[in-house]
This record gives sequence, C-alpha cells and structure tokens, in this order.
Amino acid sequence: MRLNILDMTKEFGNHRVLDSVSLYLEDVRSLVLIGPSGGGKTTFLRILAGLEPITSGEIMVNDHRLSCSEEKLLEYRKHIGMVYQAYNLFPHLSALENIILPLTRVHGMTKRDAEDHARSLLKRFHLEEHAAKRPVALSGGQQQRIAICRAVAIKPEFLLLDEPTSALDPEYTSEVLDLIRELHEEGMDLILVTHEMGFAHSAADYVLFISDGGISAQGSPAEIFEQSENHRVSRFLDKVLKYTK
Repeated sequence: MRLNILDMTKEFGNHRVLDSVSLYLEDVRSLVLIGPSGGGKTTFLRILAGLEPITSGEIMVNDHRLSCSEEKLLEYRKHIGMVYQAYNLFPHLSALENIILPLTRVHGMTKRDAEDHARSLLKRFHLEEHAAKRPVALSGGQQQRIAICRAVAIKPEFLLLDEPTSALDPEYTSEVLDLIRELHEEGMDLILVTHEMGFAHSAADYVLFISDGGISAQGSPAEIFEQSENHRVSRFLDKVLKYTK
C-alpha cells in the first residue's frame, strides 16, 4: 500500500480538523493511527476511505488520486473495504443477506454467485451457524465479524477499520482482533484506528500519532511505543497504559 499526501487540509465550517498534513509511505501493509479523542484520527481515516472530501491538498492512495468529485469517490470506494465501530449492518437482513447485498447491488455479481461467496466466507471465519440470524440475534462480536466478512467479500485492495472494538467487551474484543490479525497474516493490507495499544504495537508496520490536527509523530511501533522522545506521545501512552500492567 502506498500513500502520498501533500498539504491535506480538512475543514468543517470554520473548524479546521486537519491542517496541511503531508505524508509519504511506500509499501506499508499495516498502518495504525493512534492519538487522543478529537485529534483528527477518524476524519483522517474517513478521507482515506473516500467518505469525506478534503478542503485542499492532494492525496494518492496506491494508484487512486482522491478527488472532491462524489462520482469519482463512489468509484474509488468500490475498491476498498470499510469497517465501522457501530457495525452498520442492515437490521432487517440476515447476516448472509448483509454480505450478499453489496456484492449484487454494487459489484454486479449474480445472486447465486454472491451467496456462494458469502457462505464460503462465513464458513472460513466459523460464522456459518449465524447465516440466517438478523443482527439483533447476534452478539456485538459476531456482528462485527459479520461486518468484516462483508468488507472482505468484495476482495478490496485494502481494509480500513475505525475503532472496530470500541463497543465490545473484552471477550468479543479478542475475537475481533484475532480475525483482523488473521486477515493481515494472510496478506490483507490494513489501515486501522484503534485504542487497543497492545494490538497496535504488535500488528502495525507503521504508526501515526494524530493530534491537534496533524501528525505529531510517526514511525515503527518500536519508535513510537518504546523509544519516542515526543512528550505529547509519552504523556498519551502513560495515561492509556496506566492500568494495563
């Protein structure tokens, strides 16, 4: 995965959320975004997902130049998978139907081919027994794993995940993180926003610390979590890791 960002700025009205952010990364397979709430992580991720147009600047993701054109962003989104913290499953559809729908409506697969593909994914991730259940009958962890299956089903260039475990208790958090790790080990490229620092440390190839509207620090997991001389990063990690030892 390649990222080339030049002077990216994002404003909501008079509020500047990201201010002249620049970044160049070549061949990163797992990019993790950490930092304090309100620092711009989710906005950054939504921009990379093609869900938010930038106010100014330039962005290249792999071979895609992100545009402010909604038509072009819609086409770009067909190539990537997105997983949200709130699952975003359709409540009136079964788990199987939630996976099938984008395959037929957006990607033009026949219903039979889409169903075969969806069932193979559910079996692969040990979720086949939940195929006929609607989201209300599933645990939070099961819903999130179904959401990940739906995102993976389109065979995306890479997967973006926005705090995928923030609404889960520890048991279900572990299930979801195990699935994300499995996907990464199988070759799936990831961009992940998370508050799970242990997972971020072990799963990331590269870490961005996002705060105050920009990239306050960046580097390998060792450089950020073990060797950082940035006081903003150190204070943040001291707080979030205080009760994890």
